[in-house]
Amino acid sequence: METKLMKYITTLGVACLTLTSVIAETTSPTQMSVPPSPTPGETGPNIFIGADYTLWTAREAGLAVAASNYYSTPVAEDAAEQGKIFYPKMKLRSGFKVDLGVYLPHDNWDLKAEYTWFNNNMNDMHDADFTAGQGTSTIFVKQGASATLAPVPIVLDAASSSWNVWFNRIDLTMGRSFFAGHYLAIRPFLGLLGAWDNQSLHANYTEHGTSTLYDVHNTQKWWGVGAYGGMNATFTFVSDSSNQWSLFLDAGTALPWAKARTNQRSENQTSETYVYDTAGTTYTVAPMLETALGLRWETWWADGSWMFLLQAAWEEQVWFAHNTLVNVGSGSFGSGNGAYTMQGLTVKAAIAF
Repeated sequence: METKLMKYITTLGVACLTLTSVIAETTSPTQMSVPPSPTPGETGPNIFIGADYTLWTAREAGLAVAASNYYSTPVAEDAAEQGKIFYPKMKLRSGFKVDLGVYLPHDNWDLKAEYTWFNNNMNDMHDADFTAGQGTSTIFVKQGASATLAPVPIVLDAASSSWNVWFNRIDLTMGRSFFAGHYLAIRPFLGLLGAWDNQSLHANYTEHGTSTLYDVHNTQKWWGVGAYGGMNATFTFVSDSSNQWSLFLDAGTALPWAKARTNQRSENQTSETYVYDTAGTTYTVAPMLETALGLRWETWWADGSWMFLLQAAWEEQVWFAHNTLVNVGSGSFGSGNGAYTMQGLTVKAAIAF
């Protein structure tokens, strides 16, 4: 009796497994993001080329240039009003990426190189809006009333500022795509990342009571190189013999060893004299995190040996402890070290053959 029962259970298990396999084969999508052949060039592409248009805005913590409702002569509580912190105006800017890759005969690993360019330069000076005599500088100080007194922030009648950044990045990665189920494909990758940028923070101040004009230039030249890795995930929700639609999430992280060279030069334009000119060099590890979430369409022809891809995503990059601009001001209103971020729309087109 027990022997017959075991045979029935075994037969039922084999039947269920066979039925499951048949259903999976008839409903699984043709996922072209996974190399379709162990030998590139036979039934699938072996080279891929891509180009991205980016519409991003850059942000950086620690760029406060002025604060309002600073009372050089204290006022009663009922007369005091809450002020605000002023930052340079930050705008959307266009940029691009280009990438080139190849599938390898070794188990369809792929090699990929990508270059990113982003330029947030040529920004106009933006005026801070506050009542004359009730503003104070946050990145600039002048000598006290005598040589024995500490430098102090100046009381302002007016302030304006601009912030510019030019960013470049190169990635060299190796990865492998594979299925995790019928509709989910993942591609872990590893490699090297190199990035460099130039920043400038420019501020003009008009001192209250004397109408003295001060011009402050703060610059930073930065580069970093280090290990880079992450994961690309694709969930296919519509597929036929030559097209598919999917949602994708790309995530990566890096720990580049970085060098930053900073300088601040301040000039009294009224007397045409320098107040100070100082510089410094910093070496540190600068962590980076990035994500991109979007929608992708793919199509292929010629028995899958050609493929075209079009996608759009919201992308974000965060570079921690990136702002090393010299802070000679009071530092109490948000000036100083901070993270640098880029975020916005990324549209990509790619072809593989």
